Amino acid sequence: MIYIHIDGVSRGNPGASGIGITIHQKNKLILIYGEYVGILTNIESEYIALKRALEICLKFDKKNITIFSDCLQVVRERKSKTRLRKKELRILMRQIINLENKFQNIAYMFIPREKNFFVDKVANDAVNDYFNTHDIIKNTGSSEESELILNNRDVRKAFD
Repeated sequence: MIYIHIDGVSRGNPGASGIGITIHQKNKLILIYGEYVGILTNIESEYIALKRALEICLKFDKKNITIFSDCLQVVRERKSKTRLRKKELRILMRQIINLENKFQNIAYMFIPREKNFFVDKVANDAVNDYFNTHDIIKNTGSSEESELILNNRDVRKAFD
C-alpha cells in the first residue's frame, strides 16, 4: 500500500503556484517532491499535484494507493467522478483519469489542513525557491498562502 499526501498552493487566484507531494510505503517516507508550476488558480494547482503524484507512483506499487488531500473539492470530485465545467480542468481531468486507470485501487481521503501542513510547506518552498533563483518580484497577496516554520518534532507529527 502506498500513501500519498498532496497539496497545491497559489499566491493569488490565479497566482504563482507550487505543488507538494510526499509518498510513504510500509510506514516509511520514500519521497518528498516540490515543484513550481506557474501562474495558476488554487484548484488548478491542486489537480496538478494529483496528476504529478500519480505519474510518480507509476514507478512504485500499482495495486493500492491512498491519496490524502486537504482540498475537499478535489476529493469530492474524484470520489464522485464529477464532470468538470472549466475547459482547462477537463483536459487535466482526462489525463488524471488515464493515470488512475493504470492502478488497481485508488482511495481518496480528505484530511484537515493541519494534518497536511508538511506538503503545504513543500509546495510553498517550491514557489519560494523558484523566485529566489529567478530574481522575480513575488505576488504574495493571497490569504491562501501559508508560511510555516517546522522543527523535527513537527515534521514527525505530520506523518503520524
